[in-house]
Amino acid sequence: MKRYVILVLSLFFLLKILTVRLIDVDIKRVCPVTPTTDIVSKTEAEVFLKDWQAYVARGYEQKVPEDFTYDGTDITERLPWIVKAWFEKECIDAKRFYYVEQRLRSALKAYDLKKHTDNVIAVLSAQMSLKMDKEKRQWYEDIIEQQKRMSEVAGIGDEEFEFIRLNEIRIREILK
Repeated sequence: MKRYVILVLSLFFLLKILTVRLIDVDIKRVCPVTPTTDIVSKTEAEVFLKDWQAYVARGYEQKVPEDFTYDGTDITERLPWIVKAWFEKECIDAKRFYYVEQRLRSALKAYDLKKHTDNVIAVLSAQMSLKMDKEKRQWYEDIIEQQKRMSEVAGIGDEEFEFIRLNEIRIREILK
């Protein structure tokens, strides 16, 4: 009788293990839809920054060649297998991941340029006075106008600039 009880319990236990294994294998993760817009939303940037930290923590940044950049092509062919596997496991579109990285780095540079030109404009405006002769005043106004044109960055949206402005230090720290 004891043998039958042990046999039944063993079969039950074995069946339970097999069932769990079968269920684990059958569950497929549904990956989110990858955005296709040029503009990076605040939500997408936040998710990217979290993913970037995990990417760097696992050492994948060193596994990808230093000259590796997003160029609009299917970059997955150029990635090491371990990095590709991580992207698949985490449901991250590699092409979009590197696009967002490049976009945030570019937006940071554009933001730096804008801050610099705004400072130059403020200094020039402070140096201008109504008592200046017309020619010197025109020279200052021309320089100020030139600085304003330099600070205009095509292609980077207001939402991206605002995100950079609010998170500049954190973004720099994460993307260093």
